[in-house]
Amino acid sequence: FWLEDGFARGLHAFETLASNIQLYNDKQTVGELDLILYNHVQQQTEHWELAIKFFMGSQPFAPQDWVGINSNDNLQRKMTYMQNKQFRSVWVDTADHGRVKIDKRYGVIKGRFFLPVHYTDFTYPDWLEPTFPMHEWCDINDKTTLADLDKSSLRQAHYIEWFTKRDFYDEHQSLSSLPLGSTGQPPKAGLYFIEERPLVIYPYVSASSENKL
Repeated sequence: FWLEDGFARGLHAFETLASNIQLYNDKQTVGELDLILYNHVQQQTEHWELAIKFFMGSQPFAPQDWVGINSNDNLQRKMTYMQNKQFRSVWVDTADHGRVKIDKRYGVIKGRFFLPVHYTDFTYPDWLEPTFPMHEWCDINDKTTLADLDKSSLRQAHYIEWFTKRDFYDEHQSLSSLPLGSTGQPPKAGLYFIEERPLVIYPYVSASSENKL
């Protein structure tokens, strides 16, 4: 919507030629392309793949060390899949613009990165923008660290808050889950907030422990 509305209003130069294009091999679906755009400034057709990801990091913080909530998913695997699978198409058939040739390809990955709780020695790698915000995660099996958390201020996030914290839920506790520890319950897997600070509590499986991805 942002791309189409912005182009119609003259706010940017990217015209949407097609979106969510199914790829077939002998009538079997083998993939999908997110966006095919025409860049009117560079006069080139671009293929954009979009992803929203939440990755928990561990040392030495290489791309394969950032693991998703699904332990089979990590940053290295996602980037490799984009480049080797989703970026293979050169010509694309569109419904409104016929067959177009792809000139450039971009992978756009948005989301959140979480460092181990209380980790202080992190150095941004050269592939990561140094202003990218870092949050924290705690292994649900780390009983010692969990015992030290101030559970009275730990509030479990609502689904929509995986993207942006909503103070509405702080102000209306009757619509929110009670602060963790108020009923003595142990933490469940998920996203929490300690005041404004996001914290993921989740069973962590490192990439190195799952068959050396």
